[in-house]
Amino acid sequence: MIVPLLDPAPILLDDPVRPSIPPEMRVRKRASTFLYIDDQDLTVGAVICTLCSKFIPTSEKNLFDLTENSFEEDYIVLYSIWSYKKGAGRKLVMEINDYYKNISQQLRIVTMSPKTTMARDFHLRNGAKVLQENEETVNYEY
Repeated sequence: MIVPLLDPAPILLDDPVRPSIPPEMRVRKRASTFLYIDDQDLTVGAVICTLCSKFIPTSEKNLFDLTENSFEEDYIVLYSIWSYKKGAGRKLVMEINDYYKNISQQLRIVTMSPKTTMARDFHLRNGAKVLQENEETVNYEY
């Protein structure tokens, strides 16, 4: 099951993908963090950070640009995900996709992923397509 994180928490300091983004930036207006809780032992299996945005960010530098002043969002940006258990990251991405698609069929779900083989394999294996390659990142779309 997925559970929203309502306050900045120490678990956000575990982020191996975007460690430079402070916890308070991840849980605020238009920014959400979700935990995947393992149904068997009720422990955190994975964490994902998302952002509602009017544009597709291409770097950490422009990730939070204009998000506070935009009133209509077109994109849900999955900008960081990490897992504590095998398979939990995949389950979390699938559940987050379903969660946002149930809110609005108009929202496009994209990532701002590092340019690594691991990220590429993960997203392609889970049904995403390469949307665009940037200088520092790759945007995939689900």
